[in-house]
Amino acid sequence: MVIQCKRYAPHRTIASREVRDLLGAKVHFAADVAIFVATTRFSPQADAFAVKHHILTLHRDFFGLWNNGTPLLSLAEVNGRGQGEARHRARWKQTYSK
Repeated sequence: MVIQCKRYAPHRTIASREVRDLLGAKVHFAADVAIFVATTRFSPQADAFAVKHHILTLHRDFFGLWNNGTPLLSLAEVNGRGQGEARHRARWKQTYSK
């Protein structure tokens, strides 16, 4: 398993090139699972790339669920939609969509 974590300012997005780097690490280390955890949102291109290459993208809100005992396989169902809970998305939109 390879996990990449990024702590970015809320106004930034995770670009697809960063997810491609994780795919390279997955291949290099012959990992079965690759997870990308971020404190911000993923670009639509990054989410699409991740889904295509079976990389789980999680907002930190979902990572917290896994840390608290939620099975990882159940979190795979949110792949491509891992932008955090509704309160976080609303707060982000209110703050940064000016």
